[in-house]
Amino acid sequence: MTAQFARGFRLHLPHGQVLDGAELPGGRAFVMDDPTWGLGSTARTVELLQAGYPDARIEWADQQPTTDEDPC
Repeated sequence: MTAQFARGFRLHLPHGQVLDGAELPGGRAFVMDDPTWGLGSTARTVELLQAGYPDARIEWADQQPTTDEDPC
């Protein structure tokens, strides 16, 4: 049996702030809104969590970073 682990992500807010988060094996997700005080937000799914941050995008830890720049 293989153990399941959390899957990390970064939540990129439209004004440039980036929040660290994780999706747990059961699908629940959390993000650190204020790491200084240890405050965060949680939701049943990543999609519901992201819905609380209009126009935010998710960058998964196991993805290649995406850019809007033309490579040429």
